[in-house]
Amino acid sequence: MRLRLEDKRKAIDLRQRGYSYSEIRQVIPNLSKGTLSGWLKNIELSPEHKERILKKIIRGSERSRLRGAWTNKQKADTRIQNLNKVADTEYQSLAQNELFKLGLSLYWAEGAKKSRFFQFMNSDPKMINFMIRWLIEVVKAPKEDIKIRIFIHKIYLDESCEKFWSEITNIPAREFKKTIYKPTIHTVKKNPGYKGCCRIEITKSEVYWKIARWIEILSKELESERII
Repeated sequence: MRLRLEDKRKAIDLRQRGYSYSEIRQVIPNLSKGTLSGWLKNIELSPEHKERILKKIIRGSERSRLRGAWTNKQKADTRIQNLNKVADTEYQSLAQNELFKLGLSLYWAEGAKKSRFFQFMNSDPKMINFMIRWLIEVVKAPKEDIKIRIFIHKIYLDESCEKFWSEITNIPAREFKKTIYKPTIHTVKKNPGYKGCCRIEITKSEVYWKIARWIEILSKELESERII
């Protein structure tokens, strides 16, 4: 009991000198946070001590945040390395497939490179149809992972573009993402048959990293053959 009373006095003294709870518990071993909180709940701190403790908390939070960010980065790097190994093996087995090289070249030319997920947009129905076939047959992406979004100018609002692209992609229009209607200064339709641009999306990052790795390998092959 006497030892506990001495610990309490020591804790109060340290707190009045501006020590944080964690610092006090480092000085006094085997002291629970609840006990310490009960001892110190009525202790008033000077503005200087409050500022010191606040800065320490902020520094501690920043260190925790940085440690968390670093851990997440390490996990992401490891995951990408593993995906690259799988992509390397798949590339070798697909290299003689003309469909594989054609789709890969199209994505290299027209696909998104910065979004970190698969995006391919075009106004040519044949191009969109081919890319969906390539995703399903070559990339082995489940059809339910393929999402569609239409981009079209507002003056074509009544052109039933969703129905048109649904028939092209064989994906129900009710499953499309919300159509983006782009503003325009024009009031007359120059091309009544225009149905906008169709964007294919797959948000699973595995597909993006696989294709990115394939493009990297293809690029090196073309460089070694002095084609590019």
